[in-house]
Amino acid sequence: MIHPWESRRPRASVDKSPLVLMAVFTLCIYLLIQQYGYSERILKHINRRDISLNITGITPFQEICPKEYPPAHSILHDSQHHEIVYYKETIREQLGRWNRGDEPASDLPDVYEFKNFMFAAWRTEKLESEASAWDAATDEYVKGPGWSKPKKDKLVRANITVLEGDYVAFNSWFIGNFGHFAHDWLPTIALLRHIVPETTKFLLVDDPMSKDFIRFLDPFFYERVLWIQYDHVYYTKGKLTLQVPYGIPNVYGCCTDWDPLRQWIAENHPDKSSRNHVVFYSRRSSDTQHGRLLDPSMEERAINRIQKKLKQYGRDEKIIIFNGQDAEGNTMSMLRQYALFRGASAFIGPHGSGLGGNFLWMDPFPSKCDERPKILEFIPGPLSHDIQTLYASYYSNIRKWPLEYHTLLYRRDSTINTTQINLDTLDDALDAMWGSGASPGAKDKEEDMSGTEE
Repeated sequence: MIHPWESRRPRASVDKSPLVLMAVFTLCIYLLIQQYGYSERILKHINRRDISLNITGITPFQEICPKEYPPAHSILHDSQHHEIVYYKETIREQLGRWNRGDEPASDLPDVYEFKNFMFAAWRTEKLESEASAWDAATDEYVKGPGWSKPKKDKLVRANITVLEGDYVAFNSWFIGNFGHFAHDWLPTIALLRHIVPETTKFLLVDDPMSKDFIRFLDPFFYERVLWIQYDHVYYTKGKLTLQVPYGIPNVYGCCTDWDPLRQWIAENHPDKSSRNHVVFYSRRSSDTQHGRLLDPSMEERAINRIQKKLKQYGRDEKIIIFNGQDAEGNTMSMLRQYALFRGASAFIGPHGSGLGGNFLWMDPFPSKCDERPKILEFIPGPLSHDIQTLYASYYSNIRKWPLEYHTLLYRRDSTINTTQINLDTLDDALDAMWGSGASPGAKDKEEDMSGTEE
């Protein structure tokens, strides 16, 4: 029987568990605040113009090759002059914004120090960068690229860890990717390491590749890192230092912000190799996930051309084919990759993480233009942009590293799986890299650099 005061429609059940969890979380925050005190909000805003870098042991980037500073574009080799002109216009316009030439001191980020602040890095579906840092007493939170308002739906289920002492927190995109960690994470980590006391610890997201990279780079610094979990809240009783970038990835500014990373590598891995080989990058391995394999016949002929050019110019380097794996088909250890690239006079091959991460291990000690290691990267152009984004290249990311950077375009008949290059253009690029005089492309670039900046 249904009583008169009861609805004839079934009652909707109300799940009160999220409300209970939020109440418990709020109570925990309240108790923490009562125990440790309210936040002092911003303890200090370290304006980028006030950051002083003490660079020793290496030549600062700006002094290595002044005639090519700031970097505007790579040296593109192509038989069609209009292709070179269009490339220069496209990349120069992009880097004109990224180099921020209108603000000479703006290549360093703004850095902030907080006290009694909460921090969490959030797991995202697309490997994007998202983290929150906030004042639990006032709900004030850090805003900017990569920073967001605390996620209440995740807070209700989050555990809280209280941390004693001072910390730096950093997060970026594409966690676990070798190349992205090298050029999107490490430069900022190195900069922050450079400006905070050695007693300050770091909060970095727990990831096997990142841990291996840091452990090899600097075992002492590895001990300063607290490897944190996604969607977990950390309450810092001491100072929490953060940087707010211009964007994600943080490619802006040119180019002193990468000097601390080069100094860090030089300090911990000071080997000065004789540069006795050329690395040719082949994407033929089980680790390669994104296609763009150079046609097997084309790859063989390209290697033969490189060998002939080495002989033509009396160079005694040998060619080592690198695909990221050892002879047994296992991923090559960090130590072996380091040794391979530190001893390389040049890297030649298609765009890919084989270059995007290992460029760091190349000689960090150049003091003038002609001492820089050389790069020749194969990239998509207007006739082959279906392969990947137009002019997809690491140049824009790693232009802050002392490299003589050359590029050439894939042929029109390339596909997303199999790529082709023009072997005569390859010869032209090798002549420019190893010939007795500068190539027309290199001379043209020097004229570009010495002219009025856009």
